[in-house]
Amino acid sequence: MNLSSLRYVSPVSSLPFIAKAMVASVALACAAQAALAQEPPRNLLSLGAISLPEFEGSADQAIRPFVLGRLDFGQYGSLRLAGLTAQYNVMGARSRWGFGPVVSLRPPRDNSVEDPVVRRLREVDGTVEAGVFVDYSFIDTLAKGDRLTVGVEAKGGNGNQIIWGFLYQGARIGAFGYGLDFRMNYADDEHMETYFSVDANNSARSGLPTYVASGGLKSMTLGFTGSYDLSRDWTVIGRLGFTRLAGDASDSPIVRLRGESNSTAVGVAIGYRF
Repeated sequence: MNLSSLRYVSPVSSLPFIAKAMVASVALACAAQAALAQEPPRNLLSLGAISLPEFEGSADQAIRPFVLGRLDFGQYGSLRLAGLTAQYNVMGARSRWGFGPVVSLRPPRDNSVEDPVVRRLREVDGTVEAGVFVDYSFIDTLAKGDRLTVGVEAKGGNGNQIIWGFLYQGARIGAFGYGLDFRMNYADDEHMETYFSVDANNSARSGLPTYVASGGLKSMTLGFTGSYDLSRDWTVIGRLGFTRLAGDASDSPIVRLRGESNSTAVGVAIGYRF
C-alpha cells in the first residue's frame, strides 16, 4: 500500500461524526428501555370473593375465597392459581405445553350447612385432592393474540376424578380481556358414593331414601371470566359460571329432594401484575 495515498483525518474534524454516533447510541438505548417497560408483566395475583354452592348439589350458596393468578419462575416452571386449585407447570409459562402436579382443596360437608336434612347426614371431611394435568395451547386460532388451551387432569382424594375441557382466551380489546371455559368431570364409584350415596345409616339419620351412586359423568361447567385494566399494574376481574350435575349425581336424593342440579358461581377480584 502506498502510504502517501492515505488521507489524514483530523480528530477535530471527526467530532461531528462522533457526536452523532453518541446521540444515536443514546437514542437506541432509550428506545430499548421504553420497549422493555412496555412488555406485559409476567406475574399476576388476584384476590376476591365468589359465591358458590355450599357443597355440590346444594341449593344454598356460600362465600369462598376467589384466587386467580400466575407466577412465572422462568426455567423453573410456573404456578397457576384458580379458586382452590393450584397447578405447577414444569414446562414453564412460555411453552405451549403444560404438564405437572395439580392440588385442590375440597371444603367439608358438615353441620354448618344451611339445609336441616343434609345437616343430619354424617359429616364428610374436607380433603386435599392431588394428581397431574397436561394441556396444550393453540395460538392465534380465531384472531391474532388469542389462545385456545385444551387439556385433562386426573386427581384423587375420596375417590378419583378425571376432568377434561378447554379454555379460550380472546384477544384483548383495549383495557378489556375475556375468557370462556368448559369442563366435564368424570368420577369413580368411591367418589360418587362419598358425596351422593345415602346408605341405611344416613337414611335413618335424615329420612332420605337409600341410594347408591355409581361412577360416570358427574358434572359439566361453562364459565366466563372478564377483566378490565385499571392501570398497567392493577386490574379488576369478574367470574360467572354455570354448573349442571349429571347422571347419578343429579339423581341423588341429596340433590333431587334437598338441593339443585343446576348452580351458578359469581365472583369478583382485584388483581396486581408485577
